[in-house]
Amino acid sequence: MEDDELKGEDFVILATKRDSFADALRWLSEGHPMPPDTSWSRLLMELVPIVKADEVSSGALRRVVKEAARSEVDSARVLFDPASIPSPNEFRNALDELVRQSDGGSLSTLSPRGVLNAQYANSRSIETLCLAVGVTYSDAIDWFGVGSGGWKLEQVEQLMEYFGNLLNGAIEVSLKNSIPGKAIELLGKTPPGWEPLDNMRINGVPYEVLLAQRSVGGPWLAHKNKTSNVSNIAAAESLSVELKRRGIKFLKASTVGGDVRQIDLQTLSGIPKKQVGLVVLSSDAPVFAVAFSSARDGGTARANGDGLMQIPQNETPLALFLTGLGWSPRPETDRLARRFSGRIFTELTVLELADLIEAAL
Repeated sequence: MEDDELKGEDFVILATKRDSFADALRWLSEGHPMPPDTSWSRLLMELVPIVKADEVSSGALRRVVKEAARSEVDSARVLFDPASIPSPNEFRNALDELVRQSDGGSLSTLSPRGVLNAQYANSRSIETLCLAVGVTYSDAIDWFGVGSGGWKLEQVEQLMEYFGNLLNGAIEVSLKNSIPGKAIELLGKTPPGWEPLDNMRINGVPYEVLLAQRSVGGPWLAHKNKTSNVSNIAAAESLSVELKRRGIKFLKASTVGGDVRQIDLQTLSGIPKKQVGLVVLSSDAPVFAVAFSSARDGGTARANGDGLMQIPQNETPLALFLTGLGWSPRPETDRLARRFSGRIFTELTVLELADLIEAAL
């Protein structure tokens, strides 16, 4: 292939410095520096249709994908949706309500009816009780079949029976080197029953117990799990702002902060996958679609990438908006680049994505 057959300013600059196109690919795969203003996203879209599957071409593609998929969103350093973080005072109020509804003014004298009454008065009551015992609220909801209508007395009775058995050591685990899951402060030589919880409620928990809990649970682990999709919402919002600024009409799914049902967006775009979060319109017809996905680590990128690979192709061009540190290092991301014609973008290249969308109108 001659240099004048190449598309794209960046690769032309690269190729004209080499003796041949193959030599240019080899030079690129070896990691030589490119101009600082290189548009890696544009280069990726230009490179994907013309490279083959040989070792040198694959190495060049890996280099470009690694740069194009680079994201600085590190969920270990960022807390999304801080407004949803409950304050310690909320749990104190819930504890006080539980005690107020108990027969003897303590957690150890709580009845199922008292727990339910406390829940009516303070919606964090049962969640607080679960956390005190060492059970996540979402697990309790699943275990006892709590629906959208909230807790029923029979379910609370089952919950309290389970907690009583757990605290009194009546639950056995058949697997070796394992114990029933409960709060870390209840492990070791603590008295059975609810009394240790009442003691800590009144006298406090040692600081070292808090540190031990952070060690086994990870700082902010539960909150990060609850807000795992917020990075996609933030990504969709950054693109939305730019498209609005340019006067481009689009629809955004409720799953990424919009007001359109996911199923309606799928029907409109003809792409029956929930990852599609934004569809650009021209005369009310879909002309471009964007799928959003976040991956903090390589394992998540691999799993999410498998899902993205299942998105069917149709006449509507689809771009991937990827966030998180997991995408760039993974060779599996190269498959995504090939499947979606190099249309891979991150929060660092949102303006280039907007340019591509504008050019499609």
